[in-house]
Amino acid sequence: MHRRTTGKIKANSRALRILLAATILIGLGAPSARAADWSFFVAPYGWLASIKGTVVANGRETDLDVSFQDLLENTSGAFQLYAEARRNKFFMAFDWTWAILKSEDEGDLANLEVRVDQRLYDFRLGYEVHRRALNESEADDPLALRERTTDIFIGARYFKTEPRFTLSLPVGDPITTVSTDDRWDPFIGFRTGRDLSKRWGFGVRGDIGGFGIGDAAQFTWQVSASFALRASRRIYFLMGYRALGFDTVTGDGDNRNGADLVQHGPTIGGGFAF
Repeated sequence: MHRRTTGKIKANSRALRILLAATILIGLGAPSARAADWSFFVAPYGWLASIKGTVVANGRETDLDVSFQDLLENTSGAFQLYAEARRNKFFMAFDWTWAILKSEDEGDLANLEVRVDQRLYDFRLGYEVHRRALNESEADDPLALRERTTDIFIGARYFKTEPRFTLSLPVGDPITTVSTDDRWDPFIGFRTGRDLSKRWGFGVRGDIGGFGIGDAAQFTWQVSASFALRASRRIYFLMGYRALGFDTVTGDGDNRNGADLVQHGPTIGGGFAF
């Protein structure tokens, strides 16, 4: 197996692209709750994302451009779930992403298998700062009431990426190397939404964070917009678009390391309110 040592990393290597692109993140906002007691919303979803940006290793920059098709071809398992609980003006939310990416490069003398296990935990605590009715309530059809709401929130995202390299040679046992990279990124943000009709709603969410606190990213940002279609009193269909960026580059000169990436793409999912 031949290994290149040129100054620029070859970004079209399948195994390297999967390792560098190991960032699967997500988020769909929940429809607003109107009950005074506890209410809950659960939504399994998917983010059809691509990743673009720059990776820096020992001061050398490598452009990264990974399409959704590239990620899909190398994903062996994935699951994403959003859950929210609300009481009066307060709410708490949890966003969970799990994914396994795999790739294998076969050479004349050796095989290299790359497996990347990923976890993302997103915790949020929020408060409703504005709610306004856009029409009169109808006693015989409470779902006909249309409203506009705005929430603010604080939270933190936990990223954990565990790449595993397995090198198989013609003789001897396979050689496996495992490493772990994790961090907490605090953030602050807001979301606002409104009912467009009895069945359709629209919402926008944004947050910024990182701020270089401890081992956190130097800066992160996120913005998403989504439509919600109410199929029944408890069932929703969600569709939208989301972009997430983060900058983890630190150091100077040959000691610069990290990544400055943006992940973006459409989102789609289904929600259950109870």
